[in-house]
Amino acid sequence: MTTLSEATELGGAATHSLLAADPFDISLSFGRWLQDVQAARNPLARETIEAREEENTEIYIGSFPGSNCEVTFEGVLHFDGYSIGNISSPDGTLVLARRGRIEADVNVKVAVINGWVTGNITATERVVLESDARVTGQINTRALSVRLGAIFDGDCLFKAPAHHFGADESLGEKRGNELEHLAVAAGV
Repeated sequence: MTTLSEATELGGAATHSLLAADPFDISLSFGRWLQDVQAARNPLARETIEAREEENTEIYIGSFPGSNCEVTFEGVLHFDGYSIGNISSPDGTLVLARRGRIEADVNVKVAVINGWVTGNITATERVVLESDARVTGQINTRALSVRLGAIFDGDCLFKAPAHHFGADESLGEKRGNELEHLAVAAGV
C-alpha cells in the first residue's frame, strides 16, 4: 500500500489516484457549477454540457446488499445524483433534479420530482411531478400535481388532512348550544 508521503516522493500516477479518491476534493463539483454558470450565460452551449453531464453523475449514495443505508436530512435537499438507499425527512423538502435517480423509498413533507424514482413516495404535504419526472411506485400524499410530460406508473393514495380540533370544534359547540336554546324556547 502506498502512503501519501510515498506517493508525493514518487510522483506520477500514485499521486493522481490518491487525489482522485479524496472525499473532500470539491474540484469536480466546482467544475460542474462553473459549467452551469457558463451555460446560463450562453444558452446554445447548454445542450452540449447537459449531454456530457448525463453521462457521468459524480454523486453516488448507495448501500451494499444487506446493509441499511438511509439518507436523512433537514430543510431542503437538492439532489441530482444516484441513490439506492431510502431518503427521509419528516419536515423536509426533496427536490430531485432532472439528472437525479432514486431507487428506494422516499418519505418527506414535500417532494418535487423532475428525475427518476423507482420506489414509493410518501409526502405528508404534497408531491409535484415536473415535466421530466419518471416515477414507478406508489405515491401517498394529500396533494398531487402532475405537469405535462411526466410519467407515473403506479398508484396514488390520497390521505385526508388531519382533522384539526379547536376552532372548528368550538363553532360546532356554539351551534349545538344555539339549537338547545331554540328548543327550550319552543317548549320542546
